[in-house]
Amino acid sequence: MYRLESFKRIVIVADNYHPSESKPSMFSRDINRATARNVNLLKKGFEQIFDKVIVYDNQSEFLNKVNNHKNDIIFPYWYGHTSRNRQALIPSICEIENLIYVGADAYTNIICCDKVLSKDICRLNDVKYPKHQVIQSADEDIEWNYSFPVIIKPIYEGSSMGINKDSIQYDMKGAIRQIALIINYFKQPVIMEEFIPGKEVSLAIIGWKSNIKVWSAAERSHKHNESFFDSNVYGYDEKRLNNDVILKDARHMISSEMLKNVFKVFCWLDKVEYLRIDGKVWNNEFYCFELTNDSSLHPNGSFFGQLKYVGLDFKSSLTLLINNCLERHNNQHAN
Repeated sequence: MYRLESFKRIVIVADNYHPSESKPSMFSRDINRATARNVNLLKKGFEQIFDKVIVYDNQSEFLNKVNNHKNDIIFPYWYGHTSRNRQALIPSICEIENLIYVGADAYTNIICCDKVLSKDICRLNDVKYPKHQVIQSADEDIEWNYSFPVIIKPIYEGSSMGINKDSIQYDMKGAIRQIALIINYFKQPVIMEEFIPGKEVSLAIIGWKSNIKVWSAAERSHKHNESFFDSNVYGYDEKRLNNDVILKDARHMISSEMLKNVFKVFCWLDKVEYLRIDGKVWNNEFYCFELTNDSSLHPNGSFFGQLKYVGLDFKSSLTLLINNCLERHNNQHAN
């Protein structure tokens, strides 16, 4: 039976990426990676809980030294660069080596990195999502049987990579142009979704299976325009280039029925442990856009930042993550 007190060390495996001085863009492959600043903040948080925090910013080095960490907890914070399997690599190593690790397993990571598979999980668990179509090639004949406007997104990317104001298109001619742009740059299929107006909302959940330890919800609100997201997307520009979007407590927007179905998704994913679910509330319904287990993990970010609404500061949130992970591990390995 493992308890937090059983461990003296935690190992963070992270990109530890240092952004360059040059202006980034929505096409940058680096914007989804764990920055050195966020890794350092996470390290400082864990230093309040563990005697020692070890950071690897190289997967090969971690693999070569993995035998040194049989009695440590591993915290995967590796987002990688281009491979669609990038976030599944560290959890796979942990499972091969029988290491205790926090967060999603390889299977759940791959589902959450795929906007189409994520929606299928929502469908199976009665969570609403936008009508959509997958386009494999820029030369493909497209038959769109739903309404406009639409929004065009690369399937396998996060952090609003490939998404800005031009992602919203109001007719087929514009949609085809944007589809070609995204496919030609990212070399992957795109998803064309019916644009949903309403309040931009995300939910944060910590738990395992049906054992929900805590949940919260935050609205992303534009400081100068309450109806901004009725006709705009929370894209790269809003995330990276300005400070006009703030978080507000949105728990009152989430009905018991919405919450029940979101919890079903969480339970279905099994080894996930912490998850952010992004979408919009429109006409008193929650529409899921993405299942996100690759939050920035900044203390004031859209995952940990909204846990303050339920009384958790950064240290208590990290402590809960570890205790939750160990509780699930003990349950899975009970005789």
